[in-house]
Amino acid sequence: MHDFDKAMSWYGVDDLWVTKPPPLDHADEREDGYRTKYASITLDARGRVTDQKGAPHVGVERLDRPGSVSGSTGGLATADGDRQWWPTGITFPEAGCWRVTETLGSTEVRFTMHVGAR
Repeated sequence: MHDFDKAMSWYGVDDLWVTKPPPLDHADEREDGYRTKYASITLDARGRVTDQKGAPHVGVERLDRPGSVSGSTGGLATADGDRQWWPTGITFPEAGCWRVTETLGSTEVRFTMHVGAR
């Protein structure tokens, strides 16, 4: 059993897990694009959060036409005593359908985000 925050919805496999980012709609639009933040965690062989493997890489590819951006991961954050995560952020330049791929070594976690009005 993994020892990360069970109150949140986590998606992942093996040593890489992410929380579900909040939906981004027209109300979230800004001049510099749509920004989302979510948590990523990396686990050791015992299922405990660790930073020994480094931060995950975040790549974002547009699915409804050509385009890509890079996400970013901050330093391993700690809150509420011992809860840890990698603060992860993506700025989408415009509305559309985007595939987010996080990688940690050979582990990949992918999800699709619909940004803006559908």
